[in-house]
Amino acid sequence: MVLEDAGYECITYTDSVKALQDFKPGFYDLILLDIKIPVLNGFELCKKIRELERTVHIIFITASEAYYEKFRGQHFPELGKINYIQKPVGNDELVRLVDVIIANSITMD
Repeated sequence: MVLEDAGYECITYTDSVKALQDFKPGFYDLILLDIKIPVLNGFELCKKIRELERTVHIIFITASEAYYEKFRGQHFPELGKINYIQKPVGNDELVRLVDVIIANSITMD
């Protein structure tokens, strides 16, 4: 709701399998993923999305960089270091971070 209030069009999922089924390559500017989600965890979902589209920006939201790095390193080292936003994140800070990510992705293309 915070990102929608800031003018972003958002699609949300609580089911990782449904999110993957509905994924449309070339449609999204940014995907925000939690690591701890049911069925496919965030890293598994990221891997599957990357098989469908290599260029979409994916940012993980997690409570701890150490947890993120440990989990990534143990289970998905081939993904390399991927950006993340640390929880808890305030509403204004989340909007600011997404603004920066979107602005940088537009200038990089």
